[in-house]
Amino acid sequence: MNKHSREVSIEILVGLFMFTVLIALGVFTIVLSRENLLKKAHSYEFVFSEVGGLREGDNVYLRGMNIGRVKQTSLDNSRVHVFVTLDVPIKLRSGYSIEVIDASMLGGKYLKIYEGPENAAPLGENMTILGQKPVDMIQELNKAVSGLQTMINSVEQGQGTLGKLLRDDAIYNGLAELTDDLKTIVGRVEAGEGSVGKLLKDETVYNDAAATMASLRAISGRLEAGEGALGKLLSEDAALYDDVSATMVAVRDISESISAGEGTLGKLVRDAKLYDETTSLVEDVRAAVDDLREASPITSFGSVIFGAF
Repeated sequence: MNKHSREVSIEILVGLFMFTVLIALGVFTIVLSRENLLKKAHSYEFVFSEVGGLREGDNVYLRGMNIGRVKQTSLDNSRVHVFVTLDVPIKLRSGYSIEVIDASMLGGKYLKIYEGPENAAPLGENMTILGQKPVDMIQELNKAVSGLQTMINSVEQGQGTLGKLLRDDAIYNGLAELTDDLKTIVGRVEAGEGSVGKLLKDETVYNDAAATMASLRAISGRLEAGEGALGKLLSEDAALYDDVSATMVAVRDISESISAGEGTLGKLVRDAKLYDETTSLVEDVRAAVDDLREASPITSFGSVIFGAF
């Protein structure tokens, strides 16, 4: 009896141990799978032309946050149906996008959801949600490497500007001559030759410039002090400015009066009859002066004759 009881106790302990292990495995499985049994799951179906290696269990991100995972993928003719379970509901609008993104250069994928602009119209019920074709990073990298290799080959063959720089001796010689010319110019400048050299070496130009700046400072000081006509115009004393303004107003009034035909000058400008009469009077005066000029010798001769008696 003691032996039998001992065997039964061992079997019970082993059973309890295995039961505990199974419970622990279940808990670890739930934790590692990140399933929340107490939270309501929201299921959605997305349709892709291809998914680029997206697998069941991959994460789903919305606005940079992990909100669920891929539950299942299935191939239906030329389309791939992706079923996801999300922790929160999503409201897709016009302009939305569902993309398969590379998790890293080492591999892995995740699903990125963009709900669309906030002011866009929401999608209707029972609409098929289409995902975008993923970008194959390896393929794009191969294209970039291929383009780089093509460019290197072109350079090696002397094609293009860079290729000619590496292959054509004429360009090198031209650059060498240009360098020599620059050295000559720099040497002349350092020796004080030419206008630039004199600016760097001759203190006379500097002194003249300094004197000019001093004169300008003096003039600006006089203007700020209100000296001279321009200084008075710029000064805070508004008397001269008011006088000039009054003069301009008077001149404007006179010009407006003349334009309106007021006064003698205005009538001369506007009245054609007065203008014609004035012109006729001037012509008569000119004719009288001409007659007097012609009669002047006769008058002088008569004065001499009658003066003798």
